[in-house]
Amino acid sequence: MIKIAIHHRQGSFSDRWIIYCKENNIFYVLVNCLDTDIISQLESNKITHLLWHVNHSSVNELMIFSSILNAADNMNIKTFPNFNTRWHFDDKIAQKYLLESIGAPFVESVVFYDIKTAKNHIKKINFPIVAKLKRGAGASNVELLKDRKEARKYIIQMFNTGKKSIPNTFENYEQKLRVAKKIKNPLQLFKKTINYIFKNKREQLISNQEKGYVYFQKFLTENAFDTRIIVIGEIAFGIIRHNRKNDFRASGSGIIDYYSSNIDIKLIEIAFETSQKLKTQTIAFDFIYDNKTPKIIEISFGYTVTIYDACEGYWKKDLSFIKGSFNPQNFMIENLLNN
Repeated sequence: MIKIAIHHRQGSFSDRWIIYCKENNIFYVLVNCLDTDIISQLESNKITHLLWHVNHSSVNELMIFSSILNAADNMNIKTFPNFNTRWHFDDKIAQKYLLESIGAPFVESVVFYDIKTAKNHIKKINFPIVAKLKRGAGASNVELLKDRKEARKYIIQMFNTGKKSIPNTFENYEQKLRVAKKIKNPLQLFKKTINYIFKNKREQLISNQEKGYVYFQKFLTENAFDTRIIVIGEIAFGIIRHNRKNDFRASGSGIIDYYSSNIDIKLIEIAFETSQKLKTQTIAFDFIYDNKTPKIIEISFGYTVTIYDACEGYWKKDLSFIKGSFNPQNFMIENLLNN
């Protein structure tokens, strides 16, 4: 008998997983995977499948999700995300090694673990370059270093005091303001703002300093947008995200093109091929171009839920396009149950 445990977080994939279970009369229980007795809960409920949309903004979840899901795997529980999908989550350096290992078309990237080698590297490269921390989403923790002086200063900081991976409360102000404008109820907006400030403060306090490494990516000019392609098993869908005003970053801009006809079909092919090599349940690829050659910037299994509801449809592996609305989270849970 199928018995599903769902780590529930409002606004995550879990909202739709719960609806799917209800509509299909599938037994499920809601769990908190951060509970100290989560393993005994899984045992006592005789759970067969565990689903967890890990929160990239939660220091606690990022600290422990791999250990919990590894333990569940060891109990012969089918997990989402499974090992191939999750081990590199919110770790850009891990993604570099992984994508290089399969020969994926990845943006030229370097990582250094000692200050001397890093300083020597910037003596012989062209600027600007992109500097990234391992962690961060929505273009947080991404900087454009314009010259050797800025790069040297960045390197010294990363090998001394380091940087916090959790953005400051009012970092990416325009993005936060755009989200706030969607909340029409003043009282609800006030409560959400206060909750966010306190939550951000807490995450800042418990997060570690990122230090002891530098991670650089080649800056590819003349990219006014990036393209996000998401693969879930046998289907793929995507959006084009235009850069923020006077900025090289597209992630988190909120300026989205949903027209499927504007998406380069080559990116769909690469996404399917790469996903198959990685053996992932689902994965999001962020693409830009090096001249006219598509390059992957980074990957992630987790992404915002409702933003993709406006997609015109999805592609199948034969590259045929199925027009109409669809529910990505239904594909996720169906693939898990049918695997």
